[in-house]
Amino acid sequence: MAAVTPGEAIRIEESRDHALHSGHWIQSPLWDAFWMFSAIWGCALLFTLDSTIGWKRASIILFFGNGLLALYHSWSTTFMVLGSGSMREVRATDPVRYRWIPLAIVVASFAVGIGTGASLSFPASGQFGLELWPWILYLSLFWVGHFWHFGRQDFGVLSLYRSRAGQNAPRDRQIDERYCRVMMYAIQPIVYLSVLTKSPFGQAFYNVIPIPHDWVRTGATGAIALAGALTLAVVWIEISRSDRSLPKLAYYAIMLAHPLILYFAGLGLAFYYLIAYFWSHWFIAVGLVSRINSGYYRARGLGRFTAGMRHFLTIGAIAAVIMLGRQDYEQFRVFSGRDYKQVLASVTLEQGWIVGAFLGFFLAEQLLHYYCDRNLFRMRNPAVRKAIGPYL
Repeated sequence: MAAVTPGEAIRIEESRDHALHSGHWIQSPLWDAFWMFSAIWGCALLFTLDSTIGWKRASIILFFGNGLLALYHSWSTTFMVLGSGSMREVRATDPVRYRWIPLAIVVASFAVGIGTGASLSFPASGQFGLELWPWILYLSLFWVGHFWHFGRQDFGVLSLYRSRAGQNAPRDRQIDERYCRVMMYAIQPIVYLSVLTKSPFGQAFYNVIPIPHDWVRTGATGAIALAGALTLAVVWIEISRSDRSLPKLAYYAIMLAHPLILYFAGLGLAFYYLIAYFWSHWFIAVGLVSRINSGYYRARGLGRFTAGMRHFLTIGAIAAVIMLGRQDYEQFRVFSGRDYKQVLASVTLEQGWIVGAFLGFFLAEQLLHYYCDRNLFRMRNPAVRKAIGPYL
């Protein structure tokens, strides 16, 4: 076979990139509508089903596979960064970032989890304070990471559409980043603590910080007003532009819906919050990762269906194994029931190590996902941009 000249190699590469960016892979409104804006069609679907068959049946239909979807989303980005072929060269360039730091996260998470499980001593009254600092540390790592992680994804989505619209000025980026920071790092936690007072994180907060709930609720009311004002401001800025982006405008509305629906969750909007907040986050991650990995497989000769199925079966197998392994963990009802303190108070010393191992695994799973997600979509990294940019 004759050797390929440098000029021919460049033309081959250009043809491959053109094929990946054409047809299904170019900016498809239908693709975006399904994956990036599931909050809109999901809430519309819930409203339709609720109006026709009732919310109980509607919730069973819509949320039957909710746990599996959550696992599928979290392990999608973890697999991409730590095990996928598309990131192989990126991993080789920085072993500290892609090997040793993930390992340190896992080790530290298990240490915190086991330490927490082995030291739990909830009093029969259910009240606790700083003496249960390992439990408070555990919850804080999870929830601080949660708000940071969701905020970074929101900023990433806005950045994607900002890039598509050609909004490349530093000021454009600053506006979106500051908006996301206030919405997710300040407004969302305040509203969360004002509504979900019975959650483990909410109860830990009110037990450790003796602040009246009425004060927090008043703060949440102010936070909602601020969220509305900020959203109106960024929408006005976007509308005033000649290169305005309709997807950005739609996503601003979704971001406002997050604290707004939660604030009024007591009016029967709890399931809408699950869709607008969690579904939105999960679908975005699943859609983008499937687009990247399937594109990688297609670039290596697989057909569209085969590439999609290979990705789906890979991540699906990981999620299924994790879900099966979690069945033993669920019996402790640490997060799923309001009586988690009574359950933990009854744990013996021998069981404490087992509970701690499960706690450590769950924390490692989440923190590793947060870390990998951040590194997968870190487009400022030239190696990452070269590896996955063509597929986005």
